[in-house]
Amino acid sequence: MVDGQNIELLRQLNASTIGQLANVLSRIDQKLYTSVNTKGNASVGQHVRHTLEFYQCLFNSDETVNYDLRRRDIMIESSPQHARAVVEDILSDLNTVVHDRQLTLETEVSASETSLRLPTSFFRELFYVLEHAIHHMALIRVLIKDLQPDFELEDGFGVAYSTLVYRDQQANG
Repeated sequence: MVDGQNIELLRQLNASTIGQLANVLSRIDQKLYTSVNTKGNASVGQHVRHTLEFYQCLFNSDETVNYDLRRRDIMIESSPQHARAVVEDILSDLNTVVHDRQLTLETEVSASETSLRLPTSFFRELFYVLEHAIHHMALIRVLIKDLQPDFELEDGFGVAYSTLVYRDQQANG
């Protein structure tokens, strides 16, 4: 059972993580945002788009969430300003989260159009998209630092919360 304290913590963690991304979006220039890095064959903008579309899929779901069917909005990957507006919408959506609800997760598992359907819940998926965002933010961190090493990022940008706790424990003995 998810209680009110856990709901608020889940909302805060998502807002904080997406807020870190919004901070980067407000400072990144167009070239750095859209340059495709040959090491990963992707741009910062493509990772941002992918990340934000998972949130959009979840918030737009009724009974079923299927991340494979996301819109793939090229404006998100080509414009940091547009991506920032999408982040603001997600932050607004997060403020409306009050109750959990049952969902079915549907995903393609092979080229043969076979679907896997699993029971899940909105809060479980909200935690999933949080972890997914952190993972892609780690990749964004590498892309940014590879192309512009002096770009300032928060120490925790793209770092899992469990890793931050572990690092803190190691530093404080």
